[in-house]
Amino acid sequence: MMTFNPWLRALCSLLLLSGAAGCKVEFPNDVPYTCGADADCGGDGYVCTALPNDGPKYCCLPEPDELCNSVDDDCDGAIDELDASCYTGPEGTSGVGTCRPGQSACTRTGGITCVNQVLPINEECNGQDDDCDGRVDEDFDLQTDPGYCGRCDVSCTFLQNCVNGECVRRGELNCGDGNDDEGDGPADCQDREDCENQSCGTGCVCRNGRKAETACGHGSGDEDDDGLLNCADRDDCDNQPCGEGCACISGTAKETLCDRDSGDEDGDGLFNCADPDCNRQVCGEGLICQNSGPRTGCVEGVCDNGVNDDGVGGTDCADPVCAGETCGMGCTCASSTRTEVDCTDRISNDGDADIDCADSDCNLKACTPGQSDAFAWCDASTCTEVNCRDTRDNDGDEKPDCADDDCLGKQCTRANGSTGRCQSGGLCN
Repeated sequence: MMTFNPWLRALCSLLLLSGAAGCKVEFPNDVPYTCGADADCGGDGYVCTALPNDGPKYCCLPEPDELCNSVDDDCDGAIDELDASCYTGPEGTSGVGTCRPGQSACTRTGGITCVNQVLPINEECNGQDDDCDGRVDEDFDLQTDPGYCGRCDVSCTFLQNCVNGECVRRGELNCGDGNDDEGDGPADCQDREDCENQSCGTGCVCRNGRKAETACGHGSGDEDDDGLLNCADRDDCDNQPCGEGCACISGTAKETLCDRDSGDEDGDGLFNCADPDCNRQVCGEGLICQNSGPRTGCVEGVCDNGVNDDGVGGTDCADPVCAGETCGMGCTCASSTRTEVDCTDRISNDGDADIDCADSDCNLKACTPGQSDAFAWCDASTCTEVNCRDTRDNDGDEKPDCADDDCLGKQCTRANGSTGRCQSGGLCN
C-alpha cells in the first residue's frame, strides 16, 4: 500500500511554520494513502478507515453496498461482510414456528449464500411447530396413537391402547392368531379398538381394520396375506424402504444408495451409477451419477467449489460435464466458463468485473427483478424497455412505454385500444 511520502510531510510543515497562507498536496486518485482522521482524506466523501484486523488506516471512498469481491467496498474495515438477512424457505414460513431467517454471506467463489437460517422440517412430536405452518404437532393423533398418547413423551406398552389420550389395557392381546381372544365379535385387525397400530406378526401391522405389510425388502414374504409381495404391494409399500439403499417407488424397488462402494441394493443386477435409478443422484462428495452426456458414470456434480471432484476433465466449469449446470447463485456453466444468468441482482455472479447488463453474458436477458425478458432486457450494456404496451416503466428509468426512447418504432397501444408504433415526442401513432 502507498503512504504519505515523508518529504511531502516535511515540505508542508516547513511552509506552515514559515507563515505560508496554506499548503495543498495533490495525491493520486487510484492509490490508497495513510491517514489519522477523516480530515486527512481531503473530503469528497472519503473517510479514514482501518484495514481488517485493526490494520493500518487509509483513505477510502465508500460504495453504497458491500460486494463479494474481496474488497472493503463500504469502508467499514471489514471485507465481504453482508448486512442483509436472507431466507430460502417457502414463502410465509419465515418467523413462523421454529423457522428463522439467516445472514447473507459471501462464498469463496464470489457468490452469496445464506447461513444460520432455520428452514421447515418434517413435523416432530415435540411441542414445537417444526414445519412452520402455524400448527404444533398436528401430524400426530394424541388421542389414539399409542406411541404418543395424550402427550408426545407418553408411549403405551404392547398390552395397552391409547383411548381418549390415555393408555388402557386392551382385550385382544394377539392380533395375528385368527382368534377373537376376548369374545367380543371381531378378531385380530378387525378388532380396531384393541389392535389398531398393533403388530399382527413379523412384518405386519394392523391399520384401518386390516393387515398391512411393513417388511417390503426383497427376500421377505407376503406378511399381510393379500397375495402381493414386497414392493408389488403398493397399498402398503409405496414410498417405503425395501432395505438399506432401496425404496419402493410405484410398485418397483429402486436404488437410492449410489456410492461407488455400494452394492446392488434393489436386486436388479445393476450396480451404482450403471443403474438408471441412480441417474443425477449423489455418488460421492461433489459427485453425481450421469447416464448420458460427454462422460458417464460418477462424475463432477458440484461445479462451483474450486475442486476437480472426479479427477478428470478439469475443475468446475472447465469440466465438460458441468455444461448447463449451476456454478453458484445466478451463474451457469457455458462454453467451459462461468456465465452470468441473473442480470437483475447488482452482483457479478460469474466472478468477473462486469455486473448485470455490463456483462456481455447478459445480452438479451431480463434486467428487471421479477420480470422476464419480454418486459426489459440487456441491450448494448443497457437495461432496455421491450414491452411498450403495458403502461409500465419496465427498465426502471421512470419513463413508461413511448415516453422511453427505447420504445421508438416499437408497438404501442393507442388510447382507443388499437395498435400503433411509438414516435418521437412520446406519441403512439
